[in-house]
Amino acid sequence: MNVLIATYLATDSPSGVVTYTQTLTRDLAANGVGVQVVDASSTPVGWRKFLGLAKRLMRPLGGTFAVTYDEFAYFTGVYLATRRLRHTGIDLIHAQDPRSGAAARLALGTNTPVVLTCHFNDDPVSELTNAFSLKPAVTRQLTTWYMRLFSHIRHYVFVSNYAYTTSKHFLPAGIDKRILRNSVQLDSVARRRSMDTGQLTISNVGYLDERKNQQLLLAIGRELLRRGRTDFSIQLIGDGPKRADYEALATEWQLTDHVVFHGRQSAPWTLVAQSDLYVHTALNDNCPYALIEAMAVGVPVVALPTGGIPEMVPNGVGLLASQEPAELVDELLPYFDVDQRQAVADQQAAHAAQVFDHQQNLSELLAYYQQLTRASQPVAPAPTPVLS
Repeated sequence: MNVLIATYLATDSPSGVVTYTQTLTRDLAANGVGVQVVDASSTPVGWRKFLGLAKRLMRPLGGTFAVTYDEFAYFTGVYLATRRLRHTGIDLIHAQDPRSGAAARLALGTNTPVVLTCHFNDDPVSELTNAFSLKPAVTRQLTTWYMRLFSHIRHYVFVSNYAYTTSKHFLPAGIDKRILRNSVQLDSVARRRSMDTGQLTISNVGYLDERKNQQLLLAIGRELLRRGRTDFSIQLIGDGPKRADYEALATEWQLTDHVVFHGRQSAPWTLVAQSDLYVHTALNDNCPYALIEAMAVGVPVVALPTGGIPEMVPNGVGLLASQEPAELVDELLPYFDVDQRQAVADQQAAHAAQVFDHQQNLSELLAYYQQLTRASQPVAPAPTPVLS
């Protein structure tokens, strides 16, 4: 079997989609599947130069112009890159976004089955509308465009029920879907066992921006100081456009002795494993790797109950009830106790071992591939009976 993985993201993008794509590529190759990847770097050189010029003209205008450029550039880039692979015997396309899936299918010009992994947090249109503050008329046009993209795709892998629920109105009738959650295979990292060191070390992994909402952690730190608690540290693992603002806030709120900005890390779980508690503050997330990694190294997780996160923890263990710093501190104070942390870590680890089992999820995906490729093969005509 030969699989084409299609995505518009570059390999250095700070996204869980890239993590998924790279892991999938390694897993398929290790299981004897032929793999080709089309991503942002695969765009033919001449077209890439043209897109670079268009980007300089349209992207700075923002809003409708920026979105129009992105949709045009990502779709045509994947289309032209895939056209060069028409005669390489691709049996299945596994796309990481609807633009890439539709573009790759049209480029091949065959009935090659397309599987789409739905990484979006709500749906692509609402995310673009919010990111670029689009007017209603533009949103309606974008909705029409995305419904057309989705119409080329019948087979879907969702990493949470939440993502399906929030996007199903875009999808064509009669789709075939699976729920296969993200999973991880970490390099050798010893599972943490909670110890009473007299200080609570809180970790957080993610792109430093408004959606990941790490400012809330800083507000929690400020509230702890107001209550006379100095026995804590906050480890922010990641980089992004809000880093300078958050560093300034840490200084303003006298948190510089309690907050460490580690920047982007290739193996963030190694730092998480050295913490006592993982706190996830994102305002919306589908199935974030950071939570799965924390559970895998035995660090208890607490998180805002947004997006698909309630599906990730057993019976709500670790979900936070408030978004107000003072109330959140009340919720977090019990985790200064080592026994409380260990009890939560044990429940979550047992749950993760079943729900986020990497080999089981991979086996289910490969079986899905086999089902789709068998179904797409032409049926040989019955032999003509020989008359005696």
